[in-house]
Amino acid sequence: MAMRWFLLLASSFQRVHSASCYSPADFSTESWPFCQVLTDSLSMYFGPAGDGHYMKLGLHAENHVGWSALAIGGNGGMKGAQQVVVRQVDGAWVAEERYSADYVEPHLQETQEVLLIFANESAGSTSWGVLLPTRSCKAGDRYAMEDVGMFMHWALGYSHAFSYHKERGQFHTNLVSGPPAPPPDMSSFPSVTFMMPDVPVVLGEGGSDAMNPYICGIFDLAEALPAGLLTTSKHHAAKFAPVLSSASKEFVHHMILFECADQVAVDNNFTHNHVIPNCERMVRGCQTSKWPWAVGGEDLVLPDNVGVPIGNGARWYALQVHYYNPSLVPNVSDSSGVHVALAPSLRTHDAETFGVVGGASPMQRDPLPPGQAEVSIPSAVVPTQCTNQWNADEITVLGVMHHAHLVGKKLAIHVSRNGEYIGEMRREKVYDFNHQSLEGSSIKTLKKGDELTLTCSYDTSSRTEPTAFGDFTQDEMCLAYFLHYPAQNARRSIFLRALGENRISLCSDPSQSADSFQLVQNPTQLLASAVQSTAPVLTPPACEPRGDLTSSSARDVLASMGVDVSAFSMDTSSSASGWIRAVAFVAVSLASWGVL
Repeated sequence: MAMRWFLLLASSFQRVHSASCYSPADFSTESWPFCQVLTDSLSMYFGPAGDGHYMKLGLHAENHVGWSALAIGGNGGMKGAQQVVVRQVDGAWVAEERYSADYVEPHLQETQEVLLIFANESAGSTSWGVLLPTRSCKAGDRYAMEDVGMFMHWALGYSHAFSYHKERGQFHTNLVSGPPAPPPDMSSFPSVTFMMPDVPVVLGEGGSDAMNPYICGIFDLAEALPAGLLTTSKHHAAKFAPVLSSASKEFVHHMILFECADQVAVDNNFTHNHVIPNCERMVRGCQTSKWPWAVGGEDLVLPDNVGVPIGNGARWYALQVHYYNPSLVPNVSDSSGVHVALAPSLRTHDAETFGVVGGASPMQRDPLPPGQAEVSIPSAVVPTQCTNQWNADEITVLGVMHHAHLVGKKLAIHVSRNGEYIGEMRREKVYDFNHQSLEGSSIKTLKKGDELTLTCSYDTSSRTEPTAFGDFTQDEMCLAYFLHYPAQNARRSIFLRALGENRISLCSDPSQSADSFQLVQNPTQLLASAVQSTAPVLTPPACEPRGDLTSSSARDVLASMGVDVSAFSMDTSSSASGWIRAVAFVAVSLASWGVL
């Protein structure tokens, strides 16, 4: 995944330094194995310790004095972020573990699972390090620290009084394996771009709801490919980069790139840059999804041995764009789309997206009742009958994307194998409509015969009327996608109905000429080809903690870093103010211990 980088501006009267790894004396490669430069003035230090039971997490902020924080999140927003805030209180340094359920001030965790190793301010800059368990079972909301890429955040405050941040940013990392490699330079790769041809997006031309136009752009790959490349040849997409028009990006709800059968172009008299103004239902025959994107999504960069097939005899492509303009702002046109970098040579594996359609139509789901903080709907199941259709015994999952609308609260895909619960694919504690992206999966491989269960819940407390399931932004959905390789001949599973504990689903059939949204409009016609299964019991195993901050093993970790544990408080109980205190390391740095 490409990363978003946010520039941290130093005060105008201070000399600006460029952040680099291991330049402050507080951190060494021996004690802090990984370093990641976040901005010109900010660097993070981290690494597992104590046989993987503990995580060391540190921050160096040049030209900054005040509170600072690092957070682990399930997406790019504050919702569902587990935060470590380090600041001074009454002249003593404290580390606080906080959690933000929404865009409000993060609250202190009910129990505190963070130990301050050191903190100091020197020459107008701040450094600190903390120790965390990699899995806590105590009361609170936390993420297990696993070998998977994840979103993190940083924030800086104006002073040591905890209040609204003055600077913040987000980035990706893997706390166990280290920072991601820099994105490869693909500037010399051949490429193709599919862009909406300056379409009006706010006139209600896209369908039955003026606020929710669905418009499709049709593209002839023969016209779009660079000279010398043929549609009859197979190409591998190495990177998909969304391109959003600055004047209209606030109206773009989602984009999906579909591959079409050639006969569709003949039947509909398609030409290059043709526009279909009413595209709520995708054109029959344009059902092969190549790239889904929604609000908050980033560049999709494939591993160097994997590519998404483009061409190979397919000439026509459709870009479906859903616009949302609740205020009906007039005179807005859009030229958003996607830039696709093509690998110079074919790669080893074909990748594709599998869709779990758990709710996209009122035929699938009853309306959600209003005024409730949490509404759960019956789970959607991809039964073993569906995954047994896969032509590979095992597939590798590259990422998972959840999709709901404005009142979506929590989505998750759970995996069961041979009747045993395996786990949850993507860790996202709170769904955020404004931060939808393809993120790493904790379950990296799926096997033929696995059973997948999609669960969705909603917060309708702000609604006074029932919320229907459907295409429009004010409606709701329950969808999930995962990108995987090798490609399979089954591309989706569609939930039809729940009958008690039984689930009726439709397995993907490559011979189907309609896409998933068309198929669910009249599920009674599909019962003959549907499969019935029992919703699996999703009983996660009892939580097994990794890392006790009051144990001798935690002391051993600190001692290995040169910390004088005889003078170090291991008490992690919350004080009356809710702060965790270590020894008051005011103006003390690791360098003063003479070992780092």
